[in-house]
Amino acid sequence: MKLWLKNTLWVIGILTVLVLMRLVDGAQSAQIMGLPQVDIQLYEDMMFLSEDDILNRLKDKGLVGVDKTYSAIDLAAIEDYLASLPEIKTVQAYAYLGDEWRIDITLRQPIARLFNTDGSSCYLDRDGTLMPLSSNYTAHVLAVTGNINETDYSKVVNNIMNNDSLKTIEILDDLYLLSSYVCSDDFLSAQFTQVYINTYNEFELIPRVGNHRILFGDATNIAGKFKKLEIFYNEGISRAGWENYDTINVMYKSQVVCSWK
Repeated sequence: MKLWLKNTLWVIGILTVLVLMRLVDGAQSAQIMGLPQVDIQLYEDMMFLSEDDILNRLKDKGLVGVDKTYSAIDLAAIEDYLASLPEIKTVQAYAYLGDEWRIDITLRQPIARLFNTDGSSCYLDRDGTLMPLSSNYTAHVLAVTGNINETDYSKVVNNIMNNDSLKTIEILDDLYLLSSYVCSDDFLSAQFTQVYINTYNEFELIPRVGNHRILFGDATNIAGKFKKLEIFYNEGISRAGWENYDTINVMYKSQVVCSWK
């Protein structure tokens, strides 16, 4: 085949492909997409937001609709809006050729519920951020009461931990460390249902069994304090009985100090 003819056929082939791509792109741009499929990944059964919640919020923002075309759907705007919701940890929106598209969402996992002094309530999640309560689900997590009033959802524990000035005035970072430790241990999470923060910003633990309180102090040496408490439970309180103690103090180094009723 002559070179000029071969080159001509190559050019015709490339032009044909470009024309077909333009036609497909135009047809896809005009494609009515309808509503997306929403897939929600959650921890256990903690459904703080449902598929209907997600779609209704997106509809209110004008980001989805049954008559929207492919070209009218702004996937980046959808991701940005959903990522701004305090209940959502990660989000990804994407579309296929045709009229199929979806939104994948991972919800946050609370580890403690804060009962603020102003009467409000919120959750502290495993990543150290605050999230609001849900009308769909109430999480059975560690309850935090007493001298606490956390209402700023923009707070992030990591930011506090990396700022020496904030660490001296904030309690949220210490609370996060304590709550994370309790929730990561099956025995501790079953044994302790409440953390009380006293006027000295010290932690007191309220056990599920017994009428005593654990005077824990601050969030230093968390593992060591719980180890002392474990030894005391195994070797001391089992002999004397739960009902005989008023307080168990693990704040002091290498000792457990108790008060009797």
